[in-house]
Amino acid sequence: MMQMRTDARSWLRGLTLELKVQKQPMAWLALLLFVVYILSILLSDPGRPRNVYYFSEMALFSLAIIIPLLLFQREISGGGMEVIATYPVSLRMLVFRRWLLAILLTAGLGMILMSVYAWHFGGIWTAQYPWNGAEVNPKAKMTAGSLILQNLPAYVLLISLSTTGVIAFRRIYGGLVLGFAVWVLDTMSSGEWLGRWTLYASYLKKTYSFPHNRIGLLVASMILLILAVWLFGKRERWISVEEE
Repeated sequence: MMQMRTDARSWLRGLTLELKVQKQPMAWLALLLFVVYILSILLSDPGRPRNVYYFSEMALFSLAIIIPLLLFQREISGGGMEVIATYPVSLRMLVFRRWLLAILLTAGLGMILMSVYAWHFGGIWTAQYPWNGAEVNPKAKMTAGSLILQNLPAYVLLISLSTTGVIAFRRIYGGLVLGFAVWVLDTMSSGEWLGRWTLYASYLKKTYSFPHNRIGLLVASMILLILAVWLFGKRERWISVEEE
């Protein structure tokens, strides 16, 4: 019992330390984007609601890519991984903890953003995709929470892509390029590039299954996470990086 309490305290202490990212350049970029998204809602005409997917999908996808970079920037860009890799700590658990934290931060910011949207425009009306595969309701009134949950698998995939890119290339730009490449290509092709596995629920064709799409994104996310955890746990990759 005491060991479980100690492990829980260590986990919480690790999360607290990893949230101290205010000095990282990526933190200011994420904050700037979020403020721009909030202002674009508040400065809009309340009688003419902005398209929901601009915020719940397009805007939050960019944050889902940037937040993992922010959480890894201190060690990766600062060259601290060579030192951390020599510590008797679980590198694999560190990756999982930051991956989970990125999901929580993205979902939290999404809740704030869509709550502001609902308050300013008097509600959220958009397409609702039932998880049981039933017919889509094209103009349902949704809560911020149900909308974020509907899009959460896409956020998780982008977070996993960004995390894997950072670790695979041992550079922040690796995650930036990988995450944004998938997002931009899917956006510019209006979902045609990824087809039934598009990130956007709003781009799903009637012949595509929403539950299959979301499950597929989650499966891909888990594969990427396993790869990231395995690569990060190879201490020799980080200890030798300064010698190259």
